[in-house]
Amino acid sequence: MTQRRLARESAVEILYRLELVGDEPETTIQEILVRRNPSEEAETYMRRLITTIENNRAEIDDTLRRHLRRWRLERLTYLDRAILRVGCAEILYFSDVPPKVAINEAVEIAKKFGDDQAGKFVNGVLDSIYKEKCLPANQ
Repeated sequence: MTQRRLARESAVEILYRLELVGDEPETTIQEILVRRNPSEEAETYMRRLITTIENNRAEIDDTLRRHLRRWRLERLTYLDRAILRVGCAEILYFSDVPPKVAINEAVEIAKKFGDDQAGKFVNGVLDSIYKEKCLPANQ
């Protein structure tokens, strides 16, 4: 597993736990760090993801709501919401991550922790965000 994948999976787990249990973010982060023992690079990237998502939660959630078809964000599982927030944050705010990489990573995490349907769902939502953000309007 790459260090970035470990960072993404850790970020998903942290976001999931924060919503499910309502822990303090730093407490949850410290527990994940002890259990997963990521490299310094992975920890830095994970913290960057969490900080970006927390600081831009309203915009990320509004973007997700616009691209969900026949679903409300609040009705998604905590896991699907966490995965979509990580992928959306990377597409919107991480210029050093190609959008297709962000989408693929989110899909793989969804398939690992969910099922093939979860992967397809995540792919559809994030691909729609990518097309809106990255492709010219006339294409």
